[in-house]
Amino acid sequence: MTSKPETATAPPVAETPNSGLLQSPYCRELRSKKYFFLQEMPTEAHQYLDTTGVCWCSKTMQVIGPDGERALPRQCNASRPCYRSFFEE
Repeated sequence: MTSKPETATAPPVAETPNSGLLQSPYCRELRSKKYFFLQEMPTEAHQYLDTTGVCWCSKTMQVIGPDGERALPRQCNASRPCYRSFFEE
């Protein structure tokens, strides 16, 4: 596994105990209207949420993810079985 260079604007990430894969704060499949205007990887919930608070999963194209749970920034993280990191190839 090759490591990626860090930059001064790199978001906080964590390494999961067993996978060795860097985890981004949100699943790469999480979408919202605001998502399409981002210039960088989202690191805070407000980067997804507008006044409607509507987000969806790009895998299911629904507000419910593949695991049957809601697609929201506070829930779409590494604790879910369907999570995919922004750092995955």
